[in-house]
Amino acid sequence: MNYLTTEFAPKPELEYPFKFKWSPEHGEPFEVAPGVFWLRMPLPISLDHINLWLLKDHDGWTIVDCGLGSPVCEEVWEIVFEHFMSPQDVKRIIVTHFHPDHIGLAAWLAERCDVKVHISVGEYRLYRSILTRDSQDLETQARSYLTELNFPEDFHDRLISFFSADEKPANKRVTKDIVEFMCEGDVFDIGGSLWRIVCGNGHSPEHCCLYNKEHGVLISGDQAIPRISSNVSVYLANRHDDPLGDWISSCEKLRDTIPNDTLVLPSHQEPFKGLQERMQQLIDDHHAQLNRLRISLKENVQTIDQLRKVMFDRKLSSIDVVLATGETQAHMNYLLHRKEVHKELDSRGAAHYHYPLSSKDT
Repeated sequence: MNYLTTEFAPKPELEYPFKFKWSPEHGEPFEVAPGVFWLRMPLPISLDHINLWLLKDHDGWTIVDCGLGSPVCEEVWEIVFEHFMSPQDVKRIIVTHFHPDHIGLAAWLAERCDVKVHISVGEYRLYRSILTRDSQDLETQARSYLTELNFPEDFHDRLISFFSADEKPANKRVTKDIVEFMCEGDVFDIGGSLWRIVCGNGHSPEHCCLYNKEHGVLISGDQAIPRISSNVSVYLANRHDDPLGDWISSCEKLRDTIPNDTLVLPSHQEPFKGLQERMQQLIDDHHAQLNRLRISLKENVQTIDQLRKVMFDRKLSSIDVVLATGETQAHMNYLLHRKEVHKELDSRGAAHYHYPLSSKDT
């Protein structure tokens, strides 16, 4: 792709071995590879499902990802335990990353099955920091950051209450005593077959995929989804970081190291083949968005809410505004880290972005 373009890449022709937009019924595991079962789990949110994976482990099972901490997900697990496998047969739980649809029921399952939860250090640290942060300090930092993003004052209280709410009881949270840490290159022998941890970041700090070379299978979590582009955002905890740069590097890593005929098992939508084309599409689309921002900034100095409309030129719900703002900031941080743009705060604390002045402008 020519990285000066603002056009999105053509959608690749992916292969769907189990049919496009087909999925098993909730609570009815379906075998997609030897000893690998697809468990579809409902979610009581707009993204209405998550795919979990059950790996046959000799006389037991390994669970990959857990579902949201909600009664509807607990009910599906009870169906699985009654009709498919016993909780006593579960040997370990692996969590790809800390987002609530993946880690939400991890503590509940760990207690139910009396096993450890395997997670990367980066994911666990961020998960715990969110649960244990000081509420007053959070509010102070959040107000400063929301002002920098140019959100109106009447939006602040709604956003702060939304992001500081944590209704999960302490006994439903993952704690260090039930955790075993894993990292890039670790290998799990599951049922006599080797699964290697392949990490990526950008969507989350240290997301773990599982790759089985023998069977040509990649459990990709949110790193590779056939038609959804995972949210890559800047938020309070990583406001000065470059998650988009990390995400593009992670996409390049999967593109360059995992064979294209690999069966990809994503956390959302359907299993597919064509990983390399999909990763390249995601890379190209982010570069197109960056070019749209570059062109817009050449016209005049802009705030994040103005730049958000360059990237998302459609009506957004309140929560989508938050996600879109985080993604826009991630693209601006990418340009800031490469010294392509400058940021200045006005007297109120709102950030304004512009190109550096050239010698002929001074």
